Amino acid sequence: MKVVNLKQAILQAWKERWSDYQWAINMKKFFPKGATWDILNLADALLEQAMIGPSPNPLILSYLKYAISSQMVSYSSVLTAISKFDDFSRDLCIQALLDIMDMFCDRLSCHGKFPSTGVDTMPYWNLLPPKRPIKEVLTDIFAKVLEKGWVDSRSIHIFDTLLHMGGVYWFCNNLIKELLKETRKEHTLRAVELLYSIFCLDMPQVTLVLLGHILPGLLTDSSKWHSLMDPPGTALAKLAVWCALSSYSSHKGQASTRQKKRHREDIEDYISLFPLDDTQPSKLMRLLSSNEDDTNVLSSPTDRSMSSSLSASQLHTVNMRDPLNRVLANLFLLISSILGSRTAGPHTQFVQWFMEECVDCLEQGSRGSILQFMPFTTVSELVKVSAMSSPKVVLAITDLSLPQGRQVAAKAIAAL
Repeated sequence: MKVVNLKQAILQAWKERWSDYQWAINMKKFFPKGATWDILNLADALLEQAMIGPSPNPLILSYLKYAISSQMVSYSSVLTAISKFDDFSRDLCIQALLDIMDMFCDRLSCHGKFPSTGVDTMPYWNLLPPKRPIKEVLTDIFAKVLEKGWVDSRSIHIFDTLLHMGGVYWFCNNLIKELLKETRKEHTLRAVELLYSIFCLDMPQVTLVLLGHILPGLLTDSSKWHSLMDPPGTALAKLAVWCALSSYSSHKGQASTRQKKRHREDIEDYISLFPLDDTQPSKLMRLLSSNEDDTNVLSSPTDRSMSSSLSASQLHTVNMRDPLNRVLANLFLLISSILGSRTAGPHTQFVQWFMEECVDCLEQGSRGSILQFMPFTTVSELVKVSAMSSPKVVLAITDLSLPQGRQVAAKAIAAL
């Protein structure tokens, strides 16, 4: 078949279900050797065809990823193509674009004039130091504000630019790594306040990433538990609670039918991570129960699901289609599993610090209690911890507006 243009070649590959390797071989046959793929706008053509529908075409996206990894196309041409997409209501397409950028964002350097890189939406590009990887820029600027103890306007503009360049997961994950490197208590406490202010650049998305991806990753991987020791672990617990409360208190005032456009959502699709069918264990719970014979891995009964942990009335009053609600519910389900497991370590201490911070914030009059997402079964486990074995704490962590909550509180207090 004679191929006239890139679009025809891409459509033929899709119809015949070529693998990415077959596609690359045939593309080189179809087009003259003298022309470069950037001149032919290959990245642009692939993205245009991949993003036609409400969700991205995975096969065509695989062609683009192969072209990037094999250096058929330059990073700048890919960024140029990505910058043309502006339909932020299509969450799955945005997620796919972020995944593509994640393939090479750490290899980007801040050199040349910004328009030549392909993305022309960042107004503070000229503030970035030249010819340096963006990860180095991020760590250096954070070290400077940590030393000063405050974030000046120039620094906040740089952070905002880096957030747009790397995406919310990259941004949040690398800053959390910097926090966990700190061993001086006064610096970790200062870092919490600074990070909270920096995360306000996009607090809703940062919270989803932090609670839905980064914390579960740290808590379920025994090789990372050492990073949760005091003082950085205490600081991270405090920061996580502050972000959760901030997002939830502002979020719950919005109508449930009103969805914000989530234009920088770097974690997995929430519906697949936290399934709507409550009889199906979430990926988090499958992770926890996937290796029960390994003493280094947390274990949990395979039949534990959200519906068996949250009461029927809790599930009825909470909109579990909402990403933040689902992330909070699954995080507390994970916390309950950790408290009920036989494996103790820094991760169990972290959970205690997290819960203590929740109670402290509640006592200080914080708006919006995230403790409503905690399974009732967690209460009996928490009161076994000496620092939380008091009637005052039991009443704080139990939802007394529900009959079952009052029964659980009464039973826990009686057992003290």
